Amino acid sequence: MIKKAKYLFLQIIFAFSTAKSQNIIPSTAYIQSCYHKHECFSISNSALVFFNPGKNELIAQVDFNKFKLGNDTLDQWLKDLSETNLVFRGNLNTSDLLTLSHHNSKSLIVEGLINFNGFTKPYSLELNIFEVPKDASLLFKENSQDYFDRVNANIQIAFYPKDFNVDKRHQHYKKSVSIAIYRAYINELKQGMEFLIK
Repeated sequence: MIKKAKYLFLQIIFAFSTAKSQNIIPSTAYIQSCYHKHECFSISNSALVFFNPGKNELIAQVDFNKFKLGNDTLDQWLKDLSETNLVFRGNLNTSDLLTLSHHNSKSLIVEGLINFNGFTKPYSLELNIFEVPKDASLLFKENSQDYFDRVNANIQIAFYPKDFNVDKRHQHYKKSVSIAIYRAYINELKQGMEFLIK
């Protein structure tokens, strides 16, 4: 039992040191829906986007808690959404990745699965990858990633609460929820970083 506890402790230390060695850069996400006949929206650095080269896997995670403003009345529409993160995982072949050249871009549909509120459903994600030139000082972020430092992505996700049983919660949420991750920074997922996806 003690050996198992030591092993688990060492794994946690390794995971944190791996994540620390590479700065994980969040992305800005926009969420929009209709609640009690009112259009509601929020913007926050609440998304993390990863690419796992070993598995050719694109991962996008949205933390709804980070959309909250800290005001109970204004945050009411987010209550049922913010109890769990939304995670998309899909296969993105390296041959589908962008060939880097000046002002190049590529649009793709990435087939995968969304996990949200304990339910997993197939989903076709809209992805647009585009190059960020190194001389674009406001957009380019150096993170020792070579290729992934030079590309950003726009991601679109939309779903109905009933698809993930969210309509059964307190607010009986029914209207569609749209999420846009704009100029997403793609972090390379390395060994020991899986704990960041939850």
